[in-house]
This record gives sequence, structure tokens and C-alpha cells, in this order.
Amino acid sequence: MAAITYLPGSYDVFIGIDVDKKSYAFTVQDHDMMSRSKKIPSSPEQLYNYIRNNFSDRRVLCAYETGPTGYDLYDYLIQKEQPCVMVSPASIPKASNERVKNNRLDSERITRYLKSGELEPVRVPSEPYRELRQLIGLRQNYARQSTVAKQRIKSLLLFEHIDDGVTDTLQHWSNIYITYLKTVPCSAVIRCKLDMLLGDLDYTRTQQLKVLKELKVFCATHPEIDSYRHYLQSIPGIGFVTALTILARIGDPQYLTNVREIGAFTGLVPKEKSTGDSVRYGSITHLGNAYLRTLLIEASWVAIRHDTELSQFYYRIKSRHHPAAAAKKAIVAVARKLTQRIYKVLKERRMYEIR
Repeated sequence: MAAITYLPGSYDVFIGIDVDKKSYAFTVQDHDMMSRSKKIPSSPEQLYNYIRNNFSDRRVLCAYETGPTGYDLYDYLIQKEQPCVMVSPASIPKASNERVKNNRLDSERITRYLKSGELEPVRVPSEPYRELRQLIGLRQNYARQSTVAKQRIKSLLLFEHIDDGVTDTLQHWSNIYITYLKTVPCSAVIRCKLDMLLGDLDYTRTQQLKVLKELKVFCATHPEIDSYRHYLQSIPGIGFVTALTILARIGDPQYLTNVREIGAFTGLVPKEKSTGDSVRYGSITHLGNAYLRTLLIEASWVAIRHDTELSQFYYRIKSRHHPAAAAKKAIVAVARKLTQRIYKVLKERRMYEIR
């Protein structure tokens, strides 16, 4: 589903809504001096009836922030053919001297910027991509818990001086190594704690396998998403999980608008502070999903070993910087270039050709 691009002049009434679990606080304004605030129970139907009863002869545009309440209100209003947009909370300007925050003031702020045309709506994913995002988020949570379990095991082994050659927590721990940890000599109390931590690790690994199976079933029942996955996996460094994570985070690729969009979405573009003839670039923006950005950087390390063009680009960028930071800067540049290749294979619906 595409984001709605709107022109303030195309609407007569603007409604900014602050949504929480129990209530909707909203502010209504028009192009004249009318402004009113109201609070109702958290019911999409009640909000729609209010709009229909009070502004049936006027063009109304609603907006609210993305958040933990999901897309229920958006889906209901769109189903009723009531225009509505969702916006990122980070994109709504806030004065540095504002010291009071409540639902009414938040709704007023949304309405004010909606009316002025300064809000940038986010793209709302369709149902299959929402479900994919849920599965990817679930796998990401278990992967994070697995890393935490490894860190606790490593900390215990280090503290008790049990194993000096403990495997890095960011690497895969083989079954042979885990079996060794289950038999390593230690006291009864330490053995109890170590076994419980190993049990936590085993649980997270089992859950990750279950989610992986569900992802494969999901791909089998959604041929279009599966075809996009195949296109992405033709790019060196991008595997099954990374490909689906990309699709889960960007949504339907047909709504991508330009080749720089994925780079900006993942925060891989540099900050810029230029004035006049002076052009200054800083570190990357770090906007968007950090997990996806990490996966793309990991994929880039593999890509430069198989793609000659990317390899040459990596070493060319690396040669321009101080050795202490050259590799990091170069691989981030490769990741940004990789997003352009991702855009091309998705938009043109074709396999990647290594040059």
C-alpha cells in the first residue's frame, strides 16, 4: 500500500489524532479560524461517525503517529474511504522550549503541521508485508536473546577462569563446543548455573529454527514475496534471512520511488553540513532499522569477495582514509552501494549479474 501524498488545498478540514490504548484525543482545524479539541474512547467507528455527522459535506484528512496501537484505525478509515495518513513521530518538529506534553497538545501539533503540508506520510505496508515483519521481528528477538545467553556464559567462564579460549559471542557456537561446555570441570554450583544458561541458549536456538520454518512456509504461500526474495538472494552476501528482512522493512518494492531511498531508509547516507562552496560530510545518519543496517554491512563483507566491481570500489574508498578507520568507512560505502543494487533488482524484477 502506498503512502498518500496530499496537498493541503485539496482538503477543507484537518484532524490530528493522538492515539493511545483507551482513547483518541484529536484536534480539528480548517483553513479559517475554526479549531476544536475533543477526546473520545478508542473506537475507530466512533471517530468515523463523528466525522460523518459533523463534516459530511466537507473534505476531511486525518493523521496520526505510528506507534504500538498498530494500523487498526488507519485500516478502518481507509475501508470507509476516509483519507488518512500515518506519520513518524521523529518527523514532527518540536520546539526546544516546549516543556509541557499531553495528548491534546500532541494532537494540536499534528493538526497544525498537517494543515501546513509539512508532514511527510510514511508508507503503510499491506497485510502480507505486515505478517512478514512480525515473523522477522520474532526471529530478531530470539537472535538477540541468543547473543545475551552467550554473553552470560562467556562472563561466567571468564569470572570463574574455567575456559580461556571461549568462542566469540557474535560467532556461531557449534554443537561440539556446546557439548564441551556441558562437560567442562567445575563446582556443583557453577555447573548448575552454567547448565541453566546453556538451557537458555538451547531454547533460543530451537525457537529460531521454528521461526525459520514458518518463514519458509510463508514464502511458499506468498509467491510474489518469494519471487522478490529470489531476486535479492542473487546478490552476493544476501541470504534467505537478510532478503526477507529487507522486504519486511521496506514493504512492497513497487512503491519505491528512487535509487537512493533504501540507503536513506537504512541510515547509510552521510550527514551533510554544507554552506556556500564549502561541502562537509559527516558520519552516516543511523536512521531507520539498525538490525537491517547491520545485516547489509555483514552482506557487504561477503559481496566484496565475490563481486569484482564492489571489491575495487571498496579498496578505492579504503585508500582515501586513515588506516585506523579506512576499512569501516569503505565497507559502509559498499553497503550504501549495495542498496542501489537491491533497488535495481527489485524494481526491474530480475536476477543480479556479477560484473
